[in-house]
Amino acid sequence: MLTAAAISAAIALALLFVPGARYGWIGERFVWVYIGTLWLGGLKVWLGTRRPIAEVRDDTLTLRPLHQFRTRVVRWDALRGTEQLTGGDRLIVYFETPRGLRFVALNLNLVKGRRDFLALMDKRLYAMQFVEKIVDRSRYLSRPT
Repeated sequence: MLTAAAISAAIALALLFVPGARYGWIGERFVWVYIGTLWLGGLKVWLGTRRPIAEVRDDTLTLRPLHQFRTRVVRWDALRGTEQLTGGDRLIVYFETPRGLRFVALNLNLVKGRRDFLALMDKRLYAMQFVEKIVDRSRYLSRPT
């Protein structure tokens, strides 16, 4: 948001003090779309840090990755598997939708109570008969085939 604010202030100052500035690159649509995208992205991250990034409920798993505008609510029976780097900070959740298999990547560094969240996920997935497999540095939990 600081970048968007600085660019917006620079453009406002240029428009006030340099009369011909609006005919240059400042007048291009792309510039305004880019600044709008910076503002939206910054607001998404800033507002997203005020809510839990991940929530485990009895019937659903709610994921709010900061790099996406959309919140994903996944039913436990739609969950197909997870992938986590061993000792890493990324968790990928694979789930089934009416349009096919989808996934959401989650930055575990942003999850408050990360260890508790992962322990709760493991407990829930093992109870659903998911099987653990480790390949190189990745740990997979998936339905048995």
